[in-house]
Amino acid sequence: MSTHEEPWQAVLDADGSAYTVHEHAAAHSVAERKALPFPWSQAVKTLAFTSPRLPLLLVALRADDRVDFARLAAAAGIGRAQLRTAGTDLLTAAGLVPGGIPPISPRPGVPCWIDTAVVASCGPVFCGAGSAARTVEVRPAVLARLPRAHVALLHK
Repeated sequence: MSTHEEPWQAVLDADGSAYTVHEHAAAHSVAERKALPFPWSQAVKTLAFTSPRLPLLLVALRADDRVDFARLAAAAGIGRAQLRTAGTDLLTAAGLVPGGIPPISPRPGVPCWIDTAVVASCGPVFCGAGSAARTVEVRPAVLARLPRAHVALLHK
């Protein structure tokens, strides 16, 4: 395991949460991710969005689920028409890598919305850990109690 610590790890460490970072070959496609040694049924993806009121917000869903934009906008208190997918420039400026975005916000003012289906998962979930070659294993209840975490029904 690498000794490099990501900013999101400090959030988990401050909470006293147990987690495991797994390093593996970079996985960019769904097929490559499904080939990793983690149960796909427990895989969680994190998407990034922006709006005029919230320059960046993260959304954690089960890997096979799709976000319901109307539900997300309502939960975040913004108009649906204002919600946009975060571009590469914004992600880079925030230190995030597509395919490795963790569902843990280390930055003040950046909320992470976690779908109720993720929180209801039995056992640990497997999420982005800063790169396509790292996965974090963590209990869903830990994600739900972290600073800036909000739980809502967000999937279609």
